[in-house]
Amino acid sequence: MLRTSLLALALIVGTVGCAGRQVPQHSGYKGKKPTPWTKPKVIELDDELTAKVESDLDYGQFKRAKWFALTLPGPGELTLDLETVPAGDADLDVAMEVLDPNYHVIVRADEESEDVNEQKKQRVLPDLPEGTYLIHVYLQGRLDSADFELKLKFARGTLAWKSDFPNQVAYVDELAVVPPLDDTPAVRPPPGKPRPPGPRPPKPPPDAPPSGKQAMFADITDVQPEGDGSKLVIGGGTSDGLGDGMKGSVSGIKNGSFTLKGCNANRCFASVKAAPDDVRSANGVVVRP
Repeated sequence: MLRTSLLALALIVGTVGCAGRQVPQHSGYKGKKPTPWTKPKVIELDDELTAKVESDLDYGQFKRAKWFALTLPGPGELTLDLETVPAGDADLDVAMEVLDPNYHVIVRADEESEDVNEQKKQRVLPDLPEGTYLIHVYLQGRLDSADFELKLKFARGTLAWKSDFPNQVAYVDELAVVPPLDDTPAVRPPPGKPRPPGPRPPKPPPDAPPSGKQAMFADITDVQPEGDGSKLVIGGGTSDGLGDGMKGSVSGIKNGSFTLKGCNANRCFASVKAAPDDVRSANGVVVRP
């Protein structure tokens, strides 16, 4: 019987507060598994990097806390000023804490702080890195209710900011369409010195022999690889004045010197140290008497 009486007395004490107020037995949040921090109210800084929010808290009305999210534009210092107006008991305490982007509490103003129960609290957070921070303002007593005003001020720090170019650059006008092919009119070169009438004087052939000696020119009719060089078939023979032992060279290439051999009436053979591709690109051979 005594145990039953004590239990009843405990229930009465738990449900009756100061001046007959009923003490809320809930957590102060709506729902069975509330997660208010997942949907915080976003705070936007103005052009002067300041902001202000006003709201109210009432534990009994399931408004125990308010959650806010603030994204810093870069590294710097954040100052928070919290001012509360109690709705009832002047000794109530409105607490505040700030969480970094990894959900770690980096500063608190609660019942364990020196300014507990004070209606004005300030916290300064220097050298904060860029990111999104959560601000938690909440009541600590089940019978508490209050209005509050939270002012924020951000100052750029000494750390270098990341460039947001071109996010802050105004949109430019549409550029002219460039055709896929260049349609620029061709520019003709200025007229040169007038050329006298009549045919041009012929250019002297390459590898021309000294004056007084007649050089002979012939085509290359076939080229085949031979060791490190090439074997040539020359389209000229004894009927054209060519013969074994005569010296010559392939026009316009290096290592093109040769000695004729195996000549008959219509062709001769020669070997050079030049590569077959170089010989094929030549314009023929010059044979010296």
